Amino acid sequence: MRLVLSIIALWALVGASHAQSATVPLDGCLLPREMQEAVASKGIVAPASAVITARRQVPNADVVRASLCRSNDALVYVIMALQKNGRIVQVTIDGPSGRVKSVH
Repeated sequence: MRLVLSIIALWALVGASHAQSATVPLDGCLLPREMQEAVASKGIVAPASAVITARRQVPNADVVRASLCRSNDALVYVIMALQKNGRIVQVTIDGPSGRVKSVH
């Protein structure tokens, strides 16, 4: 029973994080409308491609947030993934190339 309640609580937490990520950008990150414009006009890879790349780096994890952010005059995707053990992993993907820059 405790396991079921723990899973429900975690699911609610992940859902709240996902809902928040749709409306509140991180510092230096673009709003969803700005992200769409950047993808359309600046040769930035699609968000779905960046998420797929991040999932390859952190298998068996759930992506809870994906943002397109400014970093040193470049655009990068900052993707947060929740592993099954509760650890949050941040994957940074280069916006124009779609290549992994870092995994923390």
